[in-house]
Amino acid sequence: MDQQLHETPHTSAPRSLPEHRAKMPIAGMIFLLVSVAGFGAWTTVRVKEANTARAEVSAQRAVDAQRALEALKAVRRVQVITGVADTWVPVVEIDGTLAAARAADLGFKVGGRIGQVGVKVGDTVRSGQLLASLDSAEAGAQLSAARAQVGAAEAALAMAQDSERRTAALVQTGSAAEASGVQTTQQRTLAAAQLDAARAQVSLAQVSLSNHRLTAPFAGSVTRAPDAAGGVVGPGTPLFSLADLSTLKLRGTVSEQLAPLVVVGMPVVVDSELGEFTGTITTVLGTVDEATRRVRIEASVPNDAGKLRAGSFVRAKAKAAEGIDVLRYPHDVLRPGTQDEVLVVENGSLASRRVALSYASTGDVLVRHGLAVTDKVVVAPKPEDGPGLEVEIDTAAPADKAGTDAKAVGGEASSAADSAGKAAGDDAPAKE
Repeated sequence: MDQQLHETPHTSAPRSLPEHRAKMPIAGMIFLLVSVAGFGAWTTVRVKEANTARAEVSAQRAVDAQRALEALKAVRRVQVITGVADTWVPVVEIDGTLAAARAADLGFKVGGRIGQVGVKVGDTVRSGQLLASLDSAEAGAQLSAARAQVGAAEAALAMAQDSERRTAALVQTGSAAEASGVQTTQQRTLAAAQLDAARAQVSLAQVSLSNHRLTAPFAGSVTRAPDAAGGVVGPGTPLFSLADLSTLKLRGTVSEQLAPLVVVGMPVVVDSELGEFTGTITTVLGTVDEATRRVRIEASVPNDAGKLRAGSFVRAKAKAAEGIDVLRYPHDVLRPGTQDEVLVVENGSLASRRVALSYASTGDVLVRHGLAVTDKVVVAPKPEDGPGLEVEIDTAAPADKAGTDAKAVGGEASSAADSAGKAAGDDAPAKE
């Protein structure tokens, strides 16, 4: 009996454990099934939404394509304008550098020790004035020796001439052979040649002595000079710099487009802090620099008062004496992305024209060459507009915007090509 009482607890516990474990797998499976079902429903909804969005995008693309096709089939309508004839007095602005009209680096033709320095930096010298000299003791001795040789040659010639006269008399009387007469004549000729050689040596020695003196080839200002005498220099070593500042030379360039506007003899006005200085265009080269595509010009500017300085960077304006014929247009006639191209309507389609132009101070375009007054120029062309595109002229175009004040054009203009190539900006005159 006692044994049964002790065994009962051990036999009743194992019976309830398997039942508990059997319930847990069933609950997990139910949760898994519910989760799978939920995910499947969510996926189905997302797929339907994606398909709907894809269908909407495809429909929109079809609509856009249809609109684009209709736009291509439609004829482009453009507004056009004709130019207003006007007269413009060209004013070309030039940036350049002033240089001395004459400048030279000077040195001795021979080497030697500097014996004397006659000028210093900043001095004004006249033409032919002594700048410096070398120690000429050796050259002077050579000249004295050459002159002594001339004296000896003259004496030898006198003796040969006397011998020739005496021998000739003896030959005539028969007291001496004819060969003796020929010999004395040849001796006289030789003595004369020796005299000529001696005199040439004197001239050479004189030139050598003069090369020991350095003089100014023209009047000007000394911009470089040795500090003192005593130094030894070689032949051709530059010692002095001389510049004629009474007249300065303006050196600059203009673009290919502006070069025809600048002619020799045109007045040019140099603007500086000390006032305005008037000069004259002296050179317009007939060639274009291959690297810069610009034309070199030069102008002569008097500087009698010495206010302008050589080497200065200045701005000048060259103004023509007479006006030239131009056509005025609004600024928006230029083809996008270009500086000198417009579109015109010809026989129902667009054509491209390259023009030579400038800008008025009002912003209007002044066409010097490339268009006729009857050409129908497209206003505000679009980037996609190009030669060959069929167009229709919009009869509702606005009134001409160019030429509203034709008389106000004057000389205020600038080149489109130059305004694109210069960071300084070209606003009013046609400038560089």
